[in-house]
Amino acid sequence: MPRRRERLAVDPPEPEQLEKVAVARHDPAEIRFYIKQLKKAIRYLPLGSRAYYAVSGELLRATRELNGIVPSGSPPKGPTQ
Repeated sequence: MPRRRERLAVDPPEPEQLEKVAVARHDPAEIRFYIKQLKKAIRYLPLGSRAYYAVSGELLRATRELNGIVPSGSPPKGPTQ
């Protein structure tokens, strides 16, 4: 009967190391274009298919990324006081 291997314990990263990791940000205009293309593509997919769910999931992810970069509220128009 073979012996069980010992589990290798991985230490969680330090908070200082987490801050150094840069998240790749995309241009908001590119994300808007990508969302537009996904919305066009989803029209032609059969409802309930794997492709439909994959595209709708990607659409949600891209929308969430865009909302993280650009807040949904538009800046006030006109002169500021």
